[in-house]
Amino acid sequence: MAGIEFLRSTDRARFATPLADFATVSQPLELRRDPLLGHTAILNPALADKAPLLFPPVDRAWLAEWVEKTRSGCVFCPSGLAATPKFDPHLVPEGQIRVGEAVAMPNLFPLARHHAVAVVGASHFLELSGFTPARLQEAFTALHQLGAALAGRDPVSAYLVVAANYLFPAGASLIHPHFQLLAGAEPHAHQAQLCRAWADWHARHGGVFADALVETERTLGERYLGQTGRWHWLAAFAPLGLHEIQAVHTEAARFDRLGESDLAALADGLSRALRVYEGLGHVSFNFALYSQPDTPGARLFLRLIARQHPAPAYRNDDYFLQRLLGTELILLAPEELARRARPLFP
Repeated sequence: MAGIEFLRSTDRARFATPLADFATVSQPLELRRDPLLGHTAILNPALADKAPLLFPPVDRAWLAEWVEKTRSGCVFCPSGLAATPKFDPHLVPEGQIRVGEAVAMPNLFPLARHHAVAVVGASHFLELSGFTPARLQEAFTALHQLGAALAGRDPVSAYLVVAANYLFPAGASLIHPHFQLLAGAEPHAHQAQLCRAWADWHARHGGVFADALVETERTLGERYLGQTGRWHWLAAFAPLGLHEIQAVHTEAARFDRLGESDLAALADGLSRALRVYEGLGHVSFNFALYSQPDTPGARLFLRLIARQHPAPAYRNDDYFLQRLLGTELILLAPEELARRARPLFP
């Protein structure tokens, strides 16, 4: 479709390497530019050999020790839930929202006008394949009920994000799996960028960027993964984080407008994507699902990224390149990520 451009520029770096008796080598570089926001990601195929140094294997013994150390006294485990916060009864009369094993409650230290946490299941620790569609759907449903309550009680808080930090490398302060919901009258910076870009695309092209992106990616067949219900899944052309997988909804812009089948399909797709990450050796991740007012060009949009492997002294995977230069490092070409991920999607 007209308007979608997957821009790449190539270069080469030449130097004398001590790894080959100081012979001169030439390594290819590819800089990719996101077709919507313009942020950049860089790929050096030679880094594939360095990946084990950048992402040492998960220290299973250390992780198991931490899981056991934190199990006692965990407020998100069933025995600790009695000590967790409760919502204002005008918003949630029952104090908390329970759907199966999922429990939604206020965040004890909120970062938004409305900031909730949803416990994902009763298990203190999950491998990524343990984030089953059933567990994920329960958590999404609990947060969806809260989102619907907010839409009725505080419609001004229309900028909403459902997000997760899983394990310490992703920024989690607790091991027990949990998702978060933040809602307020103002969007966070990245969500504001998305909303402006979607509106600008609609004004210039008279269509919806997400629709054009899906149509183009499906036609190319390089990064498109598959569809679950009304969600399309793809590997990001210019990722914002390691192995970024994206999802876009075909119609809705607001989380509270989703139906039960949409939540089930979202849970199904996210579960599949996390199994892809497990197959790549990962155990830690972040995701964010952006929900905003119904405006021309807006769609529900999810970003999922893998994070560093848990170890006693793990190397941070977010440094000057990402934080100060606005460029992500690609260790696995998105097309290769899609090739490995596609068999897990319908």
